[in-house]
Amino acid sequence: MRDSLTHRGPDERGSYSSETVHLAHRRLSVVDLTHGQQPFHSEDGMLVLVFNGEIYNHNDLRSTLEQRGHVYRTRSDTESIIHAYREYGERCAEYLDGMFAFVLYDKQKRILFGARDRFGKKPLFFSAPRENEGRAFVFASEIRSLLLHPSVARAARLSQDGVVSYLLHDYVPGEATAFDGIFRIPAGHAFRVAIDGALPEKPHSWRYWQNPILTAEPARIDEDEAIAEVDRLFDAAVRRRLMADVPLGVFLSGGIDSSAIVAFLSRHLDPREIRTFSIGFDDPSFDESQFAAAAASHFDTRHSARCFTASDCLAELDICLKHMDEPLADPSILPTSLLSKFARESVTVALGGDGGDELFAGYDPFKALAAGRAYDTLVPSWMHKAVGGLSRSILPNSGANMSLSFRAERFLRGAKAPEAERMTTWLGAFDANGVAALLDGASESGIRERFLGTERALFAGCQNAQDDPVRHGLAYFQSLYLVDDILVKADRASMMHSLELRSPFLDTALAEFVNALPSHFKYRRGRTKYILKELLARGPDGRPMIPEHLLRRPKKGFGIPVSRWIRGELREAFRSALVADWPAKLHFLKPARIQSMLDLHLSGTRDYGKELWALYMLGGWVRNWLK
Repeated sequence: MRDSLTHRGPDERGSYSSETVHLAHRRLSVVDLTHGQQPFHSEDGMLVLVFNGEIYNHNDLRSTLEQRGHVYRTRSDTESIIHAYREYGERCAEYLDGMFAFVLYDKQKRILFGARDRFGKKPLFFSAPRENEGRAFVFASEIRSLLLHPSVARAARLSQDGVVSYLLHDYVPGEATAFDGIFRIPAGHAFRVAIDGALPEKPHSWRYWQNPILTAEPARIDEDEAIAEVDRLFDAAVRRRLMADVPLGVFLSGGIDSSAIVAFLSRHLDPREIRTFSIGFDDPSFDESQFAAAAASHFDTRHSARCFTASDCLAELDICLKHMDEPLADPSILPTSLLSKFARESVTVALGGDGGDELFAGYDPFKALAAGRAYDTLVPSWMHKAVGGLSRSILPNSGANMSLSFRAERFLRGAKAPEAERMTTWLGAFDANGVAALLDGASESGIRERFLGTERALFAGCQNAQDDPVRHGLAYFQSLYLVDDILVKADRASMMHSLELRSPFLDTALAEFVNALPSHFKYRRGRTKYILKELLARGPDGRPMIPEHLLRRPKKGFGIPVSRWIRGELREAFRSALVADWPAKLHFLKPARIQSMLDLHLSGTRDYGKELWALYMLGGWVRNWLK
């Protein structure tokens, strides 16, 4: 189990075993390379810890704990978790600022205690099979490790509910996974498992952090004050993420988020010492390398770039499928993996812009919120289908990145959905009607009622969601899309190449401040990321912090030409995977419907690229992990 995770920790390995508890760890050495080996034992031997991630407030926390009498033996941030638990007990996660998943064995209390960071940057899965299938409580950073434990292997089965949820979202959200009997500890939660007596089927868990975007009253603050505070907090976030005893770099796309990281990093390091990395593609509609080069030239960083072809991406697809032990339909995992592999040739740690769009309302759907409400009100249901047909007949399927036809198709698909479910309907591979068409005896209303309850609960729990759709959109992206898609993609794509990826935008203090700001500070009259762009445009000295043409350019996204590839380079691979070699375990999805979608796409009649990609990744996952 331990060594199946060597890619996450190639530098060292360790194990601990007692009669009832067995812990193991693989280490990627980043801080205090000489010490900090795991499992980490307290000085009296009563606490044993396994931990993945970084505690960014380690030094401040250490200072506080030392003042309270705690004696450190290492410089490792790992040790701070031990002392924080001794000082604060099961509230210790509230005092940790970073990206982390840890489990600690308290021999005296006879419990396992653990926690995951606030946004779920680091993963933690578990399985607690029913009594007749074994009584082990088993946990790991990746499901691949769980599946090597005999009790889990005997019980692991395909979850049809998980598959349906995946088709609706592009990922399986929340605690569930696509494996029946395997779960994940939710982001921002801690848990406890008693060692004595019969183990519970699931650990007792509780939320230790609540995202203020859901409940906080909007702060009353002047715009200039808000900009100054974002400047201060983001500067501190970037500075904290320099904590490393190994080479560090930055993923630079030339977009606002990554350029902002380099701009603030330049305050603390000589720009000529900052390593930046970007990749390009031979398809111009997906290539951003010229913008990354412009940003690197502006800051005078040590920039490295590499161009990849479609063949390179397709070769990486097989590698990703072998690593993805849970289904994920986000195709940007391919370029993220290629970029991580490229950067790992030079550095061990990289800073990335994940979280910027979710925090500052950077996604295009924010621009569609008002239009979606208006369309739903003004266009009757009987006319909606005709509008969709007219749109498809007028707008050709170009296959280009975020083409007008793709945007129109997506907008119309979600515009008549209930508002609580609209974002999922816009973003997921299939809508409820599309999933129902794949299943025998299913209805659109039944699918919505059974599988979109999380969205409805989020809408109900988000204060002023009805009057403030931007706030609800931010809550949706941060609670679902960020946690279960973006951060999963970032973790797996980077760690499969033994690279640690850090996200300054998801700094706790920064996120809590920005999430308490009124929505018009983030999205204003069609302008996304308003306050971040104002900060970068003004700068502390009144001059732009990044080139103006980078500030003004439209968002592009880190994508690949899926629709075009399915009609070209991947044509035969998709025919084989979706028709001839469709897994028997997915028999409940209608093969005739899948073949019809593929035929319509290949003929150019419809663009089903996103749906077919989700099915292809699902089939590959089943073939690799459910033999």
